[in-house]
Amino acid sequence: MYCKNCGNEVANGAAVCLKCGVKVGEGVKYCGHCGAQPDPLASVCVNCGHTLKGDAQKPENSKGVDSFGDAIKSCFGKYATFSGRANRSEYWYFVLFTFLCGIIPFLGYLASLVFLIPGIAVAVRRLHDLGKSGWNYLFVLIPLVGPILLIIWFCQPSQEGENQYGPNPNM
Repeated sequence: MYCKNCGNEVANGAAVCLKCGVKVGEGVKYCGHCGAQPDPLASVCVNCGHTLKGDAQKPENSKGVDSFGDAIKSCFGKYATFSGRANRSEYWYFVLFTFLCGIIPFLGYLASLVFLIPGIAVAVRRLHDLGKSGWNYLFVLIPLVGPILLIIWFCQPSQEGENQYGPNPNM
C-alpha cells in the first residue's frame, strides 16, 4: 500500500505514513485549514503547521467554488451568512446568475427581491476574502465612485492564506 499524500510505501496494517505523518485508510479526518490528513495523535498539522482542534474535518469547500452551479448552490446555501469568505468565481458567477434572471421580464422583479439578501451576503464575504470589512459594502451608496471602487475590489485576487475572516476559499 502507498500513501496517497506523499507516495511513500506504507506497511500493511499501518495507520500512519512514517514519512509524512498522514493517516492511511478509510474514514480519515482532515486538517480544517489545508485539507491534509493529519496524524490522529498530532496537535499540529504536518502539512501546514496549523493547530488541530479536536475532530478536524475536511473543509466544506476546500477547493473553492469553480463552477456556475456550485456558486449558485453555495450562495443559496449561505443565504444570509455574512461571515467567512467568498472567492472571485463564487461572487461573479452569482452576479451572472442574478443578471440572467433579471433580463426575463416578470422573473426580474421577483428575482431582485429573492436575490437581494444572498447578493449582499456574497458581496460582504467577497470583501472579507480581500481582508476588508463587510461595512465597506456601504460604499455602494456613494453615487458613481462607490460602485466603481467595489467593482475594482471584487476583481482583485483573494488575499493569500488565512485572514481574520477565515481560511482562503481557494485552498
